[in-house]
Amino acid sequence: MADDPGFASKRAAMDYLADVLPQATAANPEYRTVKDGTVSRWLTKSVRFGESASGAVSVTMQETYSQTQAGKTTPGTHEAAFSLADVAIKDFTEPGDVTPDGKPSRGVIFACEKPGCVAAVWGDRASQADMTDISLQDDAVRGKILAAFLYLKGVK
Repeated sequence: MADDPGFASKRAAMDYLADVLPQATAANPEYRTVKDGTVSRWLTKSVRFGESASGAVSVTMQETYSQTQAGKTTPGTHEAAFSLADVAIKDFTEPGDVTPDGKPSRGVIFACEKPGCVAAVWGDRASQADMTDISLQDDAVRGKILAAFLYLKGVK
């Protein structure tokens, strides 16, 4: 079981994440992709949870994003759904995407322990993926969000 990050229950951890994730991503800076100069902004709009009969927690996250390259901005939507039982949850650093002051993007990654465990929808196109992530630049907020997801993965 993951260390208890201070949540009284699964419901308390779920409520915390549903409340804090949209705020945390709204506080992120825009990120520039070093390779091609694309400037991106990702916003978590909602996160919902379910629970299987075995106690495994499922997650559905809905995001909006905009990407600007060569003066043209393209908006989009992304949804990812997965069971916490099927993913490794880790802190990550992405040096290929940087903040306006040149710091690498930071976040939480959900990487499949078996191929194709993330059901994703990009706009209106469904796909399977081996990972999904959330950019969370603030160290303290990212740490508590990571702890909450690890807690939910470990609680039965």
